[in-house]
Amino acid sequence: MSLSIGAHIYEKLASSASLKELVEDKIFPLSTVQETTFPFILYKRNSLVPNVTKDRYATGDNVEVEIVVADNKYLRSVAIAEEVRSLIERKTGEYKMFSVVDAVLISTDESFAEDTFIQRLTFSFETEPNI
Repeated sequence: MSLSIGAHIYEKLASSASLKELVEDKIFPLSTVQETTFPFILYKRNSLVPNVTKDRYATGDNVEVEIVVADNKYLRSVAIAEEVRSLIERKTGEYKMFSVVDAVLISTDESFAEDTFIQRLTFSFETEPNI
């Protein structure tokens, strides 16, 4: 069910007019698929741990997702990362198979490689099945 957490991420990011002004429509799962220009955003699911009761009843999942902002300008990369955080943290959502009931920023880091400033944000999502 919450293997589709990317739908939540994409919906929250792509529906923001302020983020669109910064990155246009350059929000991609896993990879850019094609050559693109700065700035852009990548997202990927790092892990999914089912929440299971003692009687083996699935009550939802804890899903960890990494969102990466890449840009050739440091301050803009930080501004985009701040916008991403405001759009994702504590935001919920209803989807066909699951609901996102909470989202928490659990870590961040930054790096520089090949003329690219990278802001990495890792979120933990709590989901519940929609059945």
